[in-house]
Amino acid sequence: MDATTDASRLLRFESFELDVRSRELRKGKHRIRLQKQPFEILCLMLERPGDLVTREELAKQLWPQGTFVDFEHSLNAAVRRLRTALGDDAGNPRFVETLPRRGYRFIASLAGNGGGVMMPVARPDYRIRIAVLPFTNPSAEASPDYLSDGLTEEIIMQLGRLGRGHIGVIARSSSMAFKAGTRRARDIGETLLVDYLLDGSVRRDGDRVRITAWLVDASSETHLWTDVYERHFTDCLSVQADVAARVAESLALELIPEQAARPSPDVAGQPYLRRGQSCNKSGE
Repeated sequence: MDATTDASRLLRFESFELDVRSRELRKGKHRIRLQKQPFEILCLMLERPGDLVTREELAKQLWPQGTFVDFEHSLNAAVRRLRTALGDDAGNPRFVETLPRRGYRFIASLAGNGGGVMMPVARPDYRIRIAVLPFTNPSAEASPDYLSDGLTEEIIMQLGRLGRGHIGVIARSSSMAFKAGTRRARDIGETLLVDYLLDGSVRRDGDRVRITAWLVDASSETHLWTDVYERHFTDCLSVQADVAARVAESLALELIPEQAARPSPDVAGQPYLRRGQSCNKSGE
């Protein structure tokens, strides 16, 4: 076997060596057991280091058409096994980076034999982009927009703080331009260059308020998450801060599931207000 053939079957990154022909992963003199699916995932990513390998591409590679399998669960499990074999950490990856709801990419340098050709390394600063659209106010009674506008602003602040380094939140001045608009989700996503949209409504009836929030994938225009929050309307600022914190925490878990989403210091000490519980301490 000549050097060219040997280089084509041996892929090296850091202290690892993957023998494509024998389907073996080695670290120094130690052979690391790698099951079929994690091996296929690694090979596909090493063919295009630094590029996104979508979940759809992985599905076609791992499960031929007509195969019945819980794709989401099986793929997640296969990636976890690959990370375990590499000693990688999803929260601070050295090899396999997750692009939530999109796929994965290999972020380490890949060196070949002899020539030492270095493959491009993925950008380490990739962030999900989301726009928090102005919450609508479809209440039966005519009420000012200060609650819905304030809630929108509070969610932008809370989500920006909680998702720092992982989620890029569009500025309020940009998202507020779509207040009371009827443009399609895909059009808004393309205009603001965002992946996701957070939309919602605020309904008030007497001293009660119901806030509904939903997350939309801008490209497919499909709902990914939704929740409803009911509060006694006795303190506007408390309602805004409490609901915004819950929404931000839920979105962080939804968009960066492999990160430990922790409440920001400003809201960590606030009591969790259950549905129907008064925001005013005097109402306890």
